[in-house]
Amino acid sequence: MMGLCASMIFFTLTLLGVPNESSAGAGAKVMFFIWVCGIFGSFCGNFSLFPTATAKTFGPEYVAVNYGLVFTSGVVSSLTGGIITSALMSALGWFGMFSLVSGMTAISGVIAFLFKAK
Repeated sequence: MMGLCASMIFFTLTLLGVPNESSAGAGAKVMFFIWVCGIFGSFCGNFSLFPTATAKTFGPEYVAVNYGLVFTSGVVSSLTGGIITSALMSALGWFGMFSLVSGMTAISGVIAFLFKAK
């Protein structure tokens, strides 16, 4: 679970470091590229950490079925996240959306740190 918490912390810090669109200087495109690579680089840990976390939480007997449900939840969250994002984007702007997602990631990191698996 500590690996999952470390991944959440890295993802939160990367989201907090989003380049501000109002300070677009000469190196803004390069920094944005580095930032996007950091975000997508943190996704890889999910594929190695979630099966282990699923097995520890729900037991090894039905780990394939349980992990299938956990993995499929990404489809549902992507669809609902897209709808919610398009509704909130005009009100919050880019920086507001990144701040909101960063805050939610921090909250989920705290929940993951406090969660006790079997």
